Amino acid sequence: MLLLGAATARAQQDLSVDAQLRTRAEYRNGALFPRSEGDGAATFVNERARLGVQFDRGSLSVRMSAQHTGVWGQDPQVDKQGRVAVNEAWARLTFGEGFFAQIGRQQLSYDDERLLGGLDWNVAGRSHDALRLGYQDGPNQVHVIMAINQNDEPTKQVYYDASKGQPYKSMQTVWYHYDGRSWEVPFDVSAIFMNLGLEQGNVITSKSDVKYMQTLGLHANATPVDALDATASFYYQMGNETSAWMASLRAAYRIDDVWRVHAAYDYLSGDDGKSSKNKAFNPLYGTHHKFYGAMDYFYASAWRAGNVGLQDFQAGVASNYFPKVPMQLTYHYFATAAKVPGQDAILGLGHEVDYQLSYQLTKEIGISAGYSFMLGQHTMDIVKGGDHSRWQDWGWAMVNIKL
Repeated sequence: MLLLGAATARAQQDLSVDAQLRTRAEYRNGALFPRSEGDGAATFVNERARLGVQFDRGSLSVRMSAQHTGVWGQDPQVDKQGRVAVNEAWARLTFGEGFFAQIGRQQLSYDDERLLGGLDWNVAGRSHDALRLGYQDGPNQVHVIMAINQNDEPTKQVYYDASKGQPYKSMQTVWYHYDGRSWEVPFDVSAIFMNLGLEQGNVITSKSDVKYMQTLGLHANATPVDALDATASFYYQMGNETSAWMASLRAAYRIDDVWRVHAAYDYLSGDDGKSSKNKAFNPLYGTHHKFYGAMDYFYASAWRAGNVGLQDFQAGVASNYFPKVPMQLTYHYFATAAKVPGQDAILGLGHEVDYQLSYQLTKEIGISAGYSFMLGQHTMDIVKGGDHSRWQDWGWAMVNIKL
């Protein structure tokens, strides 16, 4: 009824079209998982072709975005399959003083994307099917998100196969944000509560048994002096036989207009297999590539022998020495957060170095590239597989065209 009322109102109309063609070549010699003796390097080129259309009429906005993603050579020259997917399909209505309602397939990206992120690094990105309600009054924002998922249109209660759809059966989230950037010491803070319904039933008998897990926490950012930026996060998970937590601290300092440095520490609790509850924190649907090393060994790929959690000590430097070619170099030292089964100790996993540079050729065309290597330790073989004594590295180059 709200959408119909907005559609029949007399208002200014606006139609916009955007497009993206992103092509990335990768050399994988130990990315995502350490390689074993005898494993050769892999090379491929993946591509995203995305076309979006947005229609705005007064208080109503409607957006449709379709994309084709894949690897060069994946499709035959004569292709009848038509693997085009819907990336976004939503309608947004603003009403009252500061209220909005948005329904349909949409990206959910909050704070620094620890728990909910667009996952833009991935060739396909990430979208949710949800209803989002929001309100803003000055520095205060509140969002409420609700979703319920099924594999088809059932006539009775059935098992939900998350491997074929969204990773949860249902989701309810409340997010609050306060923007204090006008204060003498600029800061902003967010609080989130998320309730997830996770299918635990039986796929063979089609019996559904949904268990619920709650995640709540805080994210804060402050700039105590002009050159210093500090960020802290804490999240706790409970329910569904789970008791886990994570914490993150990060500080970045701008030395001058050319050089910047940063240091960070992340702790994500792990499970040693000795408790009746799951102690491993799940960072859910965040953009993990941003935080735990560019080679995606952790949370962007599976564990081999249980989730023992992660400690990530990192330090980095960024430079605009060449103004049109910003560069960044980051060092990570990884260790487990829980004792490794059979080892009865918290152990180091390895050292990773990530380097990245970019160049904006034109307003529409960006070029970027990166190189990383991992010096693993024996514990890495236990929790991720492979052979830590082998050289593990990864390189990539990408062209991103956006109109």
